[in-house]
Amino acid sequence: MFDNDYFTEEELSCRCCGKLHFSDDTLRRLIRVREQFAKPMVITSGYRCPAHCARIGSTMTHTTGQAVDVSVSGGGAYELLGIALEEEFTGIGVKQHGPHKGRFLHLDDLGAISGKRTGPTIWSYPR
Repeated sequence: MFDNDYFTEEELSCRCCGKLHFSDDTLRRLIRVREQFAKPMVITSGYRCPAHCARIGSTMTHTTGQAVDVSVSGGGAYELLGIALEEEFTGIGVKQHGPHKGRFLHLDDLGAISGKRTGPTIWSYPR
C-alpha cells in the first residue's frame, strides 16, 4: 500500500523504534485528503509504539495506526480541516497557537473504520 506519490513508510513509522503499523484504510483516506488539498503535507507523527506514547505522555490513538499529525497553520489548517471532515476523519485535534513550526492538525479515523462513527470530534490542544 505504500506505493503512492505522497507519503513514505519512514514518515508514517514510529520515530523511536522505526516500527510501521499503519492502517491501509487510513492511508487511502489520507491520500484522498492530500489529493484534494493539492499541496504537500508534512507528517510530523504517524504510528507511535506504546512505549513512545508513554514516554511523551501522549494518548494512544497513534498506536492504532489510524492517526497522523500534519504540520500546517493559518488558512492551510482551515482548508485541511474542511477536507478532513469531508473524508470522514472522526478525530481532529487543532493546535494553532505558538510558533508556526509547532502548529498542526491531528487527524484520526478511529470511528469511521470501527463502524462506530458518532460524528466528528474536534478539540483544541491547551497552551
